[in-house]
Amino acid sequence: MAKKNPSPAKLRELVMQALYQKEISGSSNTDLIKQFKQDHKNLSLKHLEINLKEIKKNILDIDSTINKHTNVKIDQISKIELAILRQAIYEIKTSNLDKPIIISEAIRLSKRFGQDSSHKFINALLDKAMS
Repeated sequence: MAKKNPSPAKLRELVMQALYQKEISGSSNTDLIKQFKQDHKNLSLKHLEINLKEIKKNILDIDSTINKHTNVKIDQISKIELAILRQAIYEIKTSNLDKPIIISEAIRLSKRFGQDSSHKFINALLDKAMS
């Protein structure tokens, strides 16, 4: 049976989860991808792999964008919020998708996985990062 590509929303969720796990465990992309392939045998994870590699390659630029638009130090931002922000900023910089869609997806993820007011912080930071 052919593996199917995850929906864009599912892919964002997987990227966010991988970035979060990486922050917490210090795992390499290779280890994370192996684990995700075990956990999601029915999905093609090629895009997850590409996104993780690109985010890793551009992490300094992504983090400097975060730093520029908040007074909160990166190590003070919750790991889940940081994963969502990194994924969204990467997507804003590289995707042709409308920016409001990317922001609303980041807000959706933060409401689902983050703390109560995470979505306000993420929304404000991404709004500033786009202007």
